[in-house]
Amino acid sequence: MNSISQMISPIQIFFTFGSLITIVVLALVIASRNEKKSSFFIWGLLILFLPFIGGIGYLIKHFTSRKIKTA
Repeated sequence: MNSISQMISPIQIFFTFGSLITIVVLALVIASRNEKKSSFFIWGLLILFLPFIGGIGYLIKHFTSRKIKTA
């Protein structure tokens, strides 16, 4: 087997961590603006301790449960 083809390149690591940090920061900012203090505390803990699951989960919750404004 060729072990060089199975290695992870630095650019893959950079993009993985970059996207993870972007998801976490975006989820925390949106949660801080839209949630009550108690809800934000719970979501914040979930986002910080389980970053990928918590961040993606909150973003899905936010964008699927938005209230539609009527004129």
